[in-house]
Amino acid sequence: ILLILNKMATMNIQEKADNLYKDVEILAPMVRASTTPLRILALKYGADTVYTEEIIDRSIIECERVENKALGTVDYLRKIDNYSKKQLKKLYKNATSKHNIRPVILRLVPEIERGKLVFQLGTGNSNLALQAAQLVERDVD
Repeated sequence: ILLILNKMATMNIQEKADNLYKDVEILAPMVRASTTPLRILALKYGADTVYTEEIIDRSIIECERVENKALGTVDYLRKIDNYSKKQLKKLYKNATSKHNIRPVILRLVPEIERGKLVFQLGTGNSNLALQAAQLVERDVD
């Protein structure tokens, strides 16, 4: 391991980038498929790297980070104040619990995904991309 670390320390940035995905198994990003259950399953079957579903910058920025102790996850939940009265009425009507009405925009399992997860961000604005990246940076390596 020390030999590998020494070799990595002497590599230039291009060599490091070239080796980043060399000889690894990757669960490729897929629209509406790279959800938490599929990512965890892929890691359990030997994937080295998994991608989140693509999250649009404005969507994640409007979220609150919540540690879900019951599931051992980090959830990004949409904030209630971002909904109209009509949307809230619909959310309450469809909710299984009055305490659990906010949609989960992104769910991460740090114990399993740490060091193996790529956060896929959709953006068209560098300022919004920066805000979104800063929001999730402590949960995504």
